[in-house]
Amino acid sequence: PFWLKFWPEPSSACHFPALGLDVKMGSQGKQLPEWVPKAVVLGGAAAAALVTLRLLQSGSGKRAGGSRAGGASDAHGVDGAAVKKAQAVAVEKYVSDVGTKLDAKAGESTLVKNGELEKYMAFKKEYQTKLMARPDVGEGQLLKVTDWYRLTPEDYDRTTFHIEVDVAGTSIEKLVNGADGKALSVYATNDQKGVQLFMQKMGLDPLEVVSVEEIAPQDEDGAVVLTTVEKLFTQYLDLFGKPTREFLKKLVPFAKDIMEKVKIAELTLERKTEDFQDRQARAYTFADYIMEYPSLQIPVDKYVELIPTIKQRVYSICSSSDYRPGKCQLLVVREDWEAKGGDTKFGLCSSFLTFCRPNGYMVGHSTHSVMKIPEDTTAHIFMAGLGTGLAPFRAFVEQRKFQKSKGTKVGNMTLFFGGRYSKTEYYYREEFEGYEKEGLLKCCNAWSRDTPG
Repeated sequence: PFWLKFWPEPSSACHFPALGLDVKMGSQGKQLPEWVPKAVVLGGAAAAALVTLRLLQSGSGKRAGGSRAGGASDAHGVDGAAVKKAQAVAVEKYVSDVGTKLDAKAGESTLVKNGELEKYMAFKKEYQTKLMARPDVGEGQLLKVTDWYRLTPEDYDRTTFHIEVDVAGTSIEKLVNGADGKALSVYATNDQKGVQLFMQKMGLDPLEVVSVEEIAPQDEDGAVVLTTVEKLFTQYLDLFGKPTREFLKKLVPFAKDIMEKVKIAELTLERKTEDFQDRQARAYTFADYIMEYPSLQIPVDKYVELIPTIKQRVYSICSSSDYRPGKCQLLVVREDWEAKGGDTKFGLCSSFLTFCRPNGYMVGHSTHSVMKIPEDTTAHIFMAGLGTGLAPFRAFVEQRKFQKSKGTKVGNMTLFFGGRYSKTEYYYREEFEGYEKEGLLKCCNAWSRDTPG
């Protein structure tokens, strides 16, 4: 999303060399909207792809997501101004990196319809425009994915993978050491195809610009938050999350057909508890409920009142930033389960990370975790983990390896680790066997389904 401050109207065109795009202002003499001159924020494809409406429908596939109301970030010791500066730098790098690769799909009619908006984007200097990565995530940093590889076989029933992001130069560069009890909060986005289907079904214009200042209130007076409908449902609203009965109560007034209005209202009653619970077991989503009733007519600005924002997911960091400067690595398993009726469902954030690839982007920030390596470097550390529970202990081992390389005396380390099969679930096997050979670590592994021979 982007900050825009509006000041006296310019009278000439502006060119964005990094994007190779000529941007023309809207018609002169138009009456400015009520929210001018105010600070405005725009939502973009990957938190910073939008520079004009020509980029709002980018097919780049870069994604991001977030919510200010998510959990606590780990910003202590970091100056707020420094955070904002680092965020701005990250966005500029993003625009420079992906700007020339974007596939603009907005037609001339869309540009005319939103001419005023294009004008403010074109003349960033005159209107003091600032680009931001997700204004609703105060400490959020735009992070570039630099590595991704699968740890389990392609034909295995679990998808476990390793993912790395570049944190060099960001405000969290010194706050992502997994050995210091740090975790990474990640803000996912919704499935793009699912969002497109929903918009088509509900007759929504994906390029329509809407205000979402309720979701992302800003500190500056008069700040207004704007995004496109597509990005509202892709990045902000938890469209495929699990609704409560309170949502159904709010949904009732928007049904125009009396019979549908009654059906929705009945699901909130005690006598219909079994029916509602059956839908919960089938993993009904906000989108499922809304699309089920054809007579629903929901003004686009009312969706923010009906559907909560996407919350952060927290992952233990499996790397030491002392051992791997400027990098933050995660060990993730894609969550899946079978809903009533036999459909397989997947976790939002783990699926988002599953399809991330190098040169993609995400929004995240550092968060406190409970696992912290002892301050006494000579203390014998006993570690026990199962599956992806290995993550913080890998960071511990890397931290001890770094300390040892600097001449510090380090104590013994013993790791108790296991899973179902050693051939498929012994994550980072070569690394740990290497640590054993150099005497840094002793591994005690157990595999529940391995058979002798």
